[in-house]
Amino acid sequence: MENHPILKEIGLNDHEIAVYLAALELGESTVLPISKKAGIKRTYCYDILADLQKKNLVTYFEKNNRRRYVAENPSKIGEILQKRVKEFNEILPELKSIYNQSGKKPKVRFYEGKSGILAIYEELCKAKEIVAIASPNHIYQYIGDFFSEFSKKVLAKKIKVRELVTPDGASVEYLSQFKKPLQEARILPKGVEFSTDMIIFSNKLAMISYGEDIHAVVVESSSIVDTQKTLFEIIWKGLDK
Repeated sequence: MENHPILKEIGLNDHEIAVYLAALELGESTVLPISKKAGIKRTYCYDILADLQKKNLVTYFEKNNRRRYVAENPSKIGEILQKRVKEFNEILPELKSIYNQSGKKPKVRFYEGKSGILAIYEELCKAKEIVAIASPNHIYQYIGDFFSEFSKKVLAKKIKVRELVTPDGASVEYLSQFKKPLQEARILPKGVEFSTDMIIFSNKLAMISYGEDIHAVVVESSSIVDTQKTLFEIIWKGLDK
């Protein structure tokens, strides 16, 4: 009896395939004819038929006090394959996110709303060092109620922080929270404004955009982070003159 490779694609082993094909050819049958046709011992064939029942490929009924087996219509295999394709498509986005971590491909995550921004700040508390370019006005306007506690937590964990701050109205109050030597900030030249804050931490780059539609992107990539960190250092050193 030909052993169809496609049957292995739905998770059947060689013995299960042999028993299913035997039952399919015999139609309604007791276990003995099935075992003989499949070339498998009768006692073992019971176990295989039980497994095929669990996979919805074989059913049975009692007739004259004997159990008789019937193979399901082969179209059932198509239904099983369709179900597996559907299940695979459901987890495909998760698999792609894992794949993005391999090789040189960056991992990218998107966040929306204030809760998304706070999630990023919670992640910052796990970093060893933070460098950032930010607007104090953005921070106080959108997450001010959270930021003071965040600052205390960062200080308690002795996380090193360096920040380039835009020269807006909240700069003085904002800088008063920095405690040297672990925390240091420098004010950017007058007229410099950014609509997006940038934070580098733990081999990640976070770009936070404020406004009516608060959202952020976090990119995990050594090459991208290294480039942005170099630009930060150039500006940082340039302000120390």
